[in-house]
Amino acid sequence: MLNKKLNFKKSLVAHALFIAFGGVGTTLTMSNLAYAQSNSTGSIFGQVGTPATASISIVNVETGLKRLISVDASGRFNASALPTGHYKVDLLRDGKMAESTEVDVILGQGSHAIFSNGTQTVEVSGRRIKIDVSNTNNGVIFTAKDLSKLPVSNNLNAIVLLAPNTTKADSAFGGASFGGSAASENAYYINGFPVTNPLSNLGSSELPFGAVGQASVITGGFGTEFGRSIGGVLSVTTKSGTNNWEGGASASISPNSLTSKTKNIYFPNTGQYLLSDGALHFRRELNTNDSSQSAFYLGGPIITDKLFMFIAVDRTVSNNGATNSETNTTLKRDGWNDFHNNNQRYVAKFDWNINDDHRLEWTSLGDDSKIRSRTYGYTQETGTHNDVKFSESNSTNASGPKTGAGSSINTLKYTGQLSNNLTLTAVYGENRATRGTSYENYNVDTLLRAIVADDPDVREPELEKKNLYQNYQKVLGNISLPGTDTVKSSRLDLEYKLGDHTLRAGLDDIKISSSNTGSFTAGGGTWTYGKVKDGAQNVLTNFSVGRPAILANYGGLGSKGYYVTLFTFSSVTDASARQSAQYFEDRYQVSKNLLLTAGLRNEQYSNSSGAGNKFIDVRNQIAPRFSAAWDVNGDASLKIFGSIGRYHLQLPSQVAARAAGVSSYLLQDFTYSGIDGQGQPTGLVKVNDPATPDGELGQNKDPRAVVTKDLKPNYQDELTLGFEHAFNRDFEMGVKTTFRKLKGGIDDSCDTRQISKYAREHGYTPDPYQLLCYIFNPGDDINIWSLDTTGKGRYVHISAADAGYPKAERNYAALDVYAEHPYRNGWYGKINYTLSRSYGNMEGQTRSDTQQSDIGISAAWDFPEFMANSKGVLPNDRTHVLKAYGFVDLDSEWSMGGNLLLSSGRPKLCLGTNTDLDSQIGYGAEYYYCDGKVSPRGSLGRMPTEKRLDMNITYKPNFLKEIALKMDIFNLTNDQTVLTRRETREDGAGRLLNNYGEARDTAFPRSVKFTIEYKHKF
Repeated sequence: MLNKKLNFKKSLVAHALFIAFGGVGTTLTMSNLAYAQSNSTGSIFGQVGTPATASISIVNVETGLKRLISVDASGRFNASALPTGHYKVDLLRDGKMAESTEVDVILGQGSHAIFSNGTQTVEVSGRRIKIDVSNTNNGVIFTAKDLSKLPVSNNLNAIVLLAPNTTKADSAFGGASFGGSAASENAYYINGFPVTNPLSNLGSSELPFGAVGQASVITGGFGTEFGRSIGGVLSVTTKSGTNNWEGGASASISPNSLTSKTKNIYFPNTGQYLLSDGALHFRRELNTNDSSQSAFYLGGPIITDKLFMFIAVDRTVSNNGATNSETNTTLKRDGWNDFHNNNQRYVAKFDWNINDDHRLEWTSLGDDSKIRSRTYGYTQETGTHNDVKFSESNSTNASGPKTGAGSSINTLKYTGQLSNNLTLTAVYGENRATRGTSYENYNVDTLLRAIVADDPDVREPELEKKNLYQNYQKVLGNISLPGTDTVKSSRLDLEYKLGDHTLRAGLDDIKISSSNTGSFTAGGGTWTYGKVKDGAQNVLTNFSVGRPAILANYGGLGSKGYYVTLFTFSSVTDASARQSAQYFEDRYQVSKNLLLTAGLRNEQYSNSSGAGNKFIDVRNQIAPRFSAAWDVNGDASLKIFGSIGRYHLQLPSQVAARAAGVSSYLLQDFTYSGIDGQGQPTGLVKVNDPATPDGELGQNKDPRAVVTKDLKPNYQDELTLGFEHAFNRDFEMGVKTTFRKLKGGIDDSCDTRQISKYAREHGYTPDPYQLLCYIFNPGDDINIWSLDTTGKGRYVHISAADAGYPKAERNYAALDVYAEHPYRNGWYGKINYTLSRSYGNMEGQTRSDTQQSDIGISAAWDFPEFMANSKGVLPNDRTHVLKAYGFVDLDSEWSMGGNLLLSSGRPKLCLGTNTDLDSQIGYGAEYYYCDGKVSPRGSLGRMPTEKRLDMNITYKPNFLKEIALKMDIFNLTNDQTVLTRRETREDGAGRLLNNYGEARDTAFPRSVKFTIEYKHKF
């Protein structure tokens, strides 16, 4: 939803090639987001001399769409809300053509049509040589042609990661971090419709990669039309049919035989564990990775110049295999995992030019991912697996951002040129995303608790000799029930041209409903076997929920230090949310060289529980924004620009599952004396009763007790400054600075001690079932509802000082530098360098440190004690990032492309247990405190530098014009850099974990993809 922007007197050859927005983003075939009026259209602007008797005729040469517009008294003209494509622009005098030029209309941008002041000239469509001086957005636009020449994976996130100021997010969440933000803080659009994952805000719906017409990656500085993002925006337009029928098909394969072996993962050498130190943990050299893809498209006119169609489908099938942990006790039964993924995507688009002033577009798109997971027996000694199946599950759209949102989307868009100066755009659509998992020959309600005993040091030797530490529960962890997420979205935009001003206003409304959010523990719970430190069985030691006990006093194997913990969890519920916004913007052409844009956006959102109770209602999210662009020399060779603005972010509907739903999170410790034939402990003696660290007891929750009164918005302020300079037709460069400051954060607190204190001081007994975690603004005063045992309630005021939390902080600063060689003399190249720092105590809505899946309500802020030493460089901080990509046409048949990434590693961390403090809290390793001393965030250095080089080569034989053969090599140097590691050092009793510091995620090994493409024009 880029801003419509007013016509502007700037000399810039239209057919822009890729220019870095704000000094780092640029498109390979076009300029920055100029005259950005909409996230799915563009505009054509310019100026003519002697405006008397002049008018402008615009014709899309591919679809016949026509527009006749007038010229104002100063000679300026601007045609907005134009579909992307190639246009012929004629200057008419007294109705007769005087001059002509051709331009490409680019997504969210303005294309400059240039005319002489007398002599007829024709601007042949070609590469731009001037700077786009009509905008201040920060981003980059890629066309289908660009993407076909670069070695990139066939998904939207691969496009995002080409842009500057973006980094790969943690593998637990997928997606990307824009400008230091969290992975859930971005907005995604396809043909103007919001396709962000409605449940979690992570990732988006996908589409056939070959259907991508243009993709705009906006990393900052966007105008008031965009909202619900404090990270960035990805806006995609699909291809459309034209007056020429065209079809094509492709097939590709990535064989396992040409994929390098994945590096194994070993236990770190702690010096404390004889059995595991330095031992093989995951034998990944046996991993298998095979994939293939087939695709088809067809587009053309149903009625020439009037009605067009375009359809595209693709299907990706992958087969992957991997072993379980080498320390797993049931490898011979279920040690091999086999995954079969069938992912199908489609797009159907119909465009109807009702007449020259009115247009309808209908888009239907979907992505559907089905994963079949099986386990088989695996023999360590031989490194082989058998064909005896132990378990099978079938999931539909269960992997979220890694496979798409599983959406089925239908949208209808109307564009009307109501007068020469007034344009109306309206969009309505519905998005339905289904998800769920079924299990072969398995009842999810069967009571058979899973057991966890992968650490060989927690197994009692005599029981281990009998091989009793085995898991017989086919499903480990939590189960999600089948559910559906539904989004209904409507939007209205108006643009009115008034002299030197272009006025824009709009509103939107989004309704979200989700069924069966959350999950529950399979088999009725999980037994986790444990052991206290050697010699500590007769010492007071903290167990679950921080409860101290002397283990030996409870008999059984407790006398040797062995115990077992029962964990049960459930958070299944329904949820709903509503989001709306209004905006106004004025683009004022102050002079020939200076454009000022000022706007105001107001957003609202609410979240409701499964019972329909609204527990979050945030209004008056006022976001002023201002930007300026100065064409210094008046010839579009040098631009100085800047922007300042405020941006807000909503909470996803998933937050209801834990915050307001009927959830339970219970822990209980036992000693045991034996294990039965199904891995279940016997001779149990309870060390303590079931307890929860955060108030989740399976009770109904009063919505006033789970959110502070007058919750403030989650928002961020941003400032950008930069310049761009076109030295000549062969060289451009730019520099941009970005400053972002998180001004208001939201998370949840589970510290009810101040509420209990207030109750004591005011003579009432608080209802223990309503002492709950609550959503709040860290560092602000707290007003939270408190119920007593008689059902009477009142608001409790807790000052910020008494609450003890620091303000949520995240400060991001970046310097971006780019240099670009536009496509000339058969080659194109671009280099982006970013020097940045993301610093504070809040990553955002996600928590990469522990990969917690609860978006917006992490454990990081549950108690103020957790925040000591939490300020430092954040997980998405990458000090130095160099990105370079380009392509070269070797001759008329052969071409090559490359994509290079060099990136500083992620900061290391240590989370441990402060046993003195945790006896009051009971969370375990949630403190920046390890091995008995503080361990401040950012004090442990960084992971290794990530180095990745992708290359491709394409052969288009002259004797077979419609055929192309392509080979992509990803990670050419096979640099399997460790990207993340396990950051939790200790268990709840302060005992060192044997996998602290172990690699958690590494770069994918070298792989090769072969593709054959066929295209035919009828």
